[in-house]
Amino acid sequence: MNSPVVALPYLILWIALMRALLVSAAILPATCARCGLRFERAELGETVCSCRR
Repeated sequence: MNSPVVALPYLILWIALMRALLVSAAILPATCARCGLRFERAELGETVCSCRR
C-alpha cells in the first residue's frame, strides 16, 4: 500500500462506507447525491432538495 494509485481508491471506499454507517445510525443527515441538500428540514426556512419534483 505504498502506491497512491492503490491507496486512493481504498481511502474513498472507506470514507463512503463510514458515511453510510453514520447516516444509517442517524448521526449524519441523508443528503441528495445530485445537489447535496438535505431531504428534510432540520429548522424552519432551511432549503431542501427539490430534484425529485
